[in-house]
Parts: sequence; structure tokens; C-alpha cells
Amino acid sequence: MAKDDVLELEEQCRMGALFLWQELRDLYGHVACRLPSGDGFMLKFVRAGAARGGQDPSEVQVYDYDGKKISGNLGNPAELPLYTEIFRRRPDAKSVVHAHPHVATALSTTGRTVYALCHQSVAFGTGIPLFQGDMIDSVEIGSALAEALGQGFAVLLKGHGVAVVGPSVAGAVSTCLYLEQAAEQQILASTVGTPEQLPAHLLSYHDRVGWAGGSSFLYDQLVWEAKMKRG
Repeated sequence: MAKDDVLELEEQCRMGALFLWQELRDLYGHVACRLPSGDGFMLKFVRAGAARGGQDPSEVQVYDYDGKKISGNLGNPAELPLYTEIFRRRPDAKSVVHAHPHVATALSTTGRTVYALCHQSVAFGTGIPLFQGDMIDSVEIGSALAEALGQGFAVLLKGHGVAVVGPSVAGAVSTCLYLEQAAEQQILASTVGTPEQLPAHLLSYHDRVGWAGGSSFLYDQLVWEAKMKRG
């Protein structure tokens, strides 16, 4: 595989992890993406404190689809099966993100889910699946989570967080952030009434124009903002 391609994906994982921290204030997620060769994936901890004793907090680790570490010096994430099993089941998914957005997670504890109530939340359609809140620390639970996700873009873990997939790191991170915005809008609207789902003809419109999920717009904006701050 081309070294430049790998380095670019590593940087995307680092930026994605930084944006999850900046936008969600969540320490404990990860950003993963499929290797260009297709024979494994790289993963970046959001929490810089995952590094200990002089280890590099910006390190991106590499695994095969059995969860065997190919490279990296940090410990393995407890929920590694979340990534191995989704990557196995979804060959179209180039990136998987696990995070714990505060509002979406709070909403999940009520047994409710996030759905499309405006154009920017169209990827969530009539509602994303709601999965059990277990730690995804076994192949069996990881496989069940991947099955619940199906061909969708996201799944809520009750009282635990979210798992999101995308055609790129930028797309998966953006969808994760849009999911939290949608949850905030849903709860806000619920204080004055019952928020209505986006009508079917608008859902189908976004399907036709290819913007029903995986958009990288929000990630791209955050990259631009970071570059502007650096001057």
C-alpha cells in the first residue's frame, strides 16, 4: 500500500479524534478506518491519556479483523469487537466511530431514538436502531451490534453511546456530530410539542441526490477552522 495514503488516513484519524473531543467533550471514544489494502484497520483513541510512560498520545494503532494488533504500543481498547465485527459485516464502511455524545446518550435512556426532523439529520431516517447498553467487549455482542446497525449509518447504545459508520473518516465523524445535533433539536422541540419526522418525500429526495448520509461537510469545516487558527 502507498505510504502516503496510510499517512493521510492516520492524520484523518487524529483529526477526527480531536474533533470528537472538541465538539462532544467525550474522552472515551475511538476513530477507526479501513486500511487501503483492505486487510485490517487503524484506530485512534480520543483520550490522549491512553498513552502512558512516555508513549506517543498521537499514535494510531493497526489491527487485523480478528483484533490482532499489527502495530502500535498502546493497550487495546476494551471494545475492540465493536470495530472488528462492523468492519466484517459492512464492507462498504471505510470508517467506524464510537463515541458517547451526552444528549444522544441521555435520550437513549428513555427508550427513544434519534430520527430525521430536519434536512441535516436526514441520515437518521425514521429512527436509528436502539441497542443494549452492554460494553461491546466480545465477538458475540459485537456481531449482534453489527446486525442491529444493518445497512444504516448509526446505532444508539442505550445509556452507553453511539456507533457510526461512513464512507470515510470525515463522513463518519460528521455523522456522529450531526447525530448529537439532531438529539439536541429533538429534545428542544419536545419541550413545546411533538417534533415531527421529516416527510417521506424529503427523505427520498436526499436519497436521490446522494446526500442521505456520509456527508463530510462538518468535518471539512472543522479542518478549515483548525487551519485558520494555525494561520
